[in-house]
Amino acid sequence: MFTLNVVLPSGLYLTESVDSITLPTIDGQRTLLPNHMATVLPIETGVMYLKHQGQITHYYVSQGAFTFEDNTGTLMAQVVENEADIDFNRAQRAKERAQERLDDYEHTIDMVRAEAALKRALMRLRLKD
Repeated sequence: MFTLNVVLPSGLYLTESVDSITLPTIDGQRTLLPNHMATVLPIETGVMYLKHQGQITHYYVSQGAFTFEDNTGTLMAQVVENEADIDFNRAQRAKERAQERLDDYEHTIDMVRAEAALKRALMRLRLKD
């Protein structure tokens, strides 16, 4: 096991001992186990998995960075949401709004913002299953 600290702009979100963590990185999903070498990973918007005593907990995570050294992992992210805390109806409506913006694209709409909103909604909805 190793210690995981999750830090948000508002402060410490979670401190827990975990068996492993799987994170969405710019290179795809990365899983870290105890005694991993020191590392720094940029985090993408996606789904994070924590394994603790055989139980897996899913989280939505938004951009940030993860560091690991001396059996301590620290995730610094803009947003982290436990799957139990996600309002899936709201996420579905956000997905539909973002998709409409992309479908009805005109030069007055910020395409990058619409794509980011769609990605956030889709990642949250992945946790529904």
